[in-house]
Amino acid sequence: MAHPYPRYLQSNTLNYLVESYAGSDRPAIKNNMVGKIVYDDPAVFRRLRVDGVCVYFSATCAASLKAENAQDISLLKDVIANASKKSPEVLEAKEEIDKGVDPVITRGERGGNHGCAEEKKMYDPLVRLFTHIANFGQSIEPRIFQKTNGMLKADEPHTFSFPSVNPDVTISAAEVASNSPSKKQGPKPMAAGTILGIVIQSANYAWLFLSARPFMPFCVGILIFSTEFYVGIFDRDGITFSPIYDMCEDTETLVRVVRSLAWELFIQDLGLDPTVCILSDKVTKELTGADKYPPAVVESVGSDSRQWCTIGPPIWSSLLYLGRGTNVWRVREVVQGVDQQLLLQGNEMIMKTAWCSSSRTPESNIYMSIQTNPKGLAKFECGGDVRFPGYYARFPITVQNLKSKVRQLLNLTHDPPKPVIHRLILGTIGRPMRDYKSDLELVQGSRDAVQAHNTLCEIGVLHRDISAGNVLLTETQDPRSRGFITDVEFAHLSSSSIQKPQVRVESTIGTQHKYNDTGKLLSITEPTTRTHIKFEPKAKIQRGAVMTGTAQFMARAILLQSDAKPVVHEAIHDVESFIWVLSYCVMRNLQLQASKQTTPQEVRAESKAFQSLFSRTFSKMTHKGIAAERHGFCQGFVFTTNKDVQKIIKHFMSQALVDLIKDVSELIYDAFHPFRPVLFDHNALLAVTDKAITSL
Repeated sequence: MAHPYPRYLQSNTLNYLVESYAGSDRPAIKNNMVGKIVYDDPAVFRRLRVDGVCVYFSATCAASLKAENAQDISLLKDVIANASKKSPEVLEAKEEIDKGVDPVITRGERGGNHGCAEEKKMYDPLVRLFTHIANFGQSIEPRIFQKTNGMLKADEPHTFSFPSVNPDVTISAAEVASNSPSKKQGPKPMAAGTILGIVIQSANYAWLFLSARPFMPFCVGILIFSTEFYVGIFDRDGITFSPIYDMCEDTETLVRVVRSLAWELFIQDLGLDPTVCILSDKVTKELTGADKYPPAVVESVGSDSRQWCTIGPPIWSSLLYLGRGTNVWRVREVVQGVDQQLLLQGNEMIMKTAWCSSSRTPESNIYMSIQTNPKGLAKFECGGDVRFPGYYARFPITVQNLKSKVRQLLNLTHDPPKPVIHRLILGTIGRPMRDYKSDLELVQGSRDAVQAHNTLCEIGVLHRDISAGNVLLTETQDPRSRGFITDVEFAHLSSSSIQKPQVRVESTIGTQHKYNDTGKLLSITEPTTRTHIKFEPKAKIQRGAVMTGTAQFMARAILLQSDAKPVVHEAIHDVESFIWVLSYCVMRNLQLQASKQTTPQEVRAESKAFQSLFSRTFSKMTHKGIAAERHGFCQGFVFTTNKDVQKIIKHFMSQALVDLIKDVSELIYDAFHPFRPVLFDHNALLAVTDKAITSL
């Protein structure tokens, strides 16, 4: 049954991408998609309820479309006839950016569509055909089909480095569409294991679409080549394509598809996380006093009953299409007031959401198993696998459960690993270490993080994913810790089982309301609880991938390992990662400081040279390329002596920090000595760090 109103995301910055000099990595997408594509699956139409569109309506609309848009149909056929005379290589001659070097591109090239001339001629008539179907027989506005002339402008931290590509057509704002003018560019390959251009192109668009909308587990796309079309559902496990139809011969099928996307489906059917509600502009204004970025209300996490409201844009949104899709937000608890209005209460916290493998021990379980809560480890509040709301609350949100109406529980004994959404709340607020405000803050924060790692190792927990994203500075001036580590998802536990505590509430002092003389609610105090901890039976540890970590910060030995000679990840490898994180944070901070307009001109003049040094050290893409820059005399260390950037060094770095970079480079040099290697450990790194702190 059609809805009286179309369901769509609000026209706000959640739907925007940002213009950028960075490009897409289609070869990487192609490699990752091998074995992840299903063709000719009729379940796609069932999932999108295409057959639910009235047969009489489809026939009437199709007849109207052919009569009233005959000129557009004729134009499409002419374009297709011309395209059939050209080879696929010519037709797919699009701009490709970011081949591992700095591109030189104009402003006009950074936005808009980069298709061939024939492809661009298809945009306008296709939009008119889709719009006719969407509007047919309706007096109110459905989802809008429009040509994308360029990247929508935004100023959001999580989209700063997004590549400058966009789909050919957008469908306000839940789907993407891509088209090619020739049947030669169709999706199905002749040889097994081959992935054709239109599929890679559509996966590229879906990748960016999902990264810009962190609360969408999947999205839907219409792909058109010649007069033929098919529908794809893009999720974290790959792509599922419907059978192929011809717009001219199967016009009624086209009508049903477009009509379903424009009218019939809820936004959750088109990809929105069913446990998330995006607030309207009006409610946003009432709740936060601002309307720049719409908050989302997220349902309870794990066994905790609290609901959470996001504050501002995401701190981090992953750009990996088939990866974990991690996104990180600031949140506060949200409650309903006496008049049912939404109110925020409590301190800001951090919410992390990611797709995790069911074959691994959940990150929340690992946090809960660490009973000592060592200084320098993020404080865990609550967490667990995300479950469907309402009637299906016992079922986790997995890729398979989103695809099927028959929900399934996770059977870790018999089922293959499945991607499942995992969400947790952390009580420690931090900021990237690269944003340090003084050399002392950086060094103290780094020391506290290393010490926390050492403490974890002593109790049998090896982190295995030390990176610039997981080593943070505390947002508040906490005398206990200036820095901390987070993200223990890939941690290795020496025990074969863990004991997971469960918090039981003994007594509660309810929420207290404060009113003014006119009866207006002024504030709400937080409820007070008394608790004790009850330990559940031990759970068996589930092991995951052998190789873990973020490549740019991996230890050199881990980067160079092979299947024939695997390397066991040990504490020393994480300690080495701390050194590369320190180098990265210093260089990144100097780069940002040197490029500011407030920086003296003679210092700013060296920023390009410094950018080149930074890129050489931290912009390699392959494991071998990264490993080649991981040695005692790499630019990540010797930049402090480079004559082309000495003004930057002298203006922004203390002598103590320069000496610390020299000291850690010697640790790396001695450890990599070909004849007399001297390995280092936590104590060695802490010693040179303490030396720097004493000098600051």
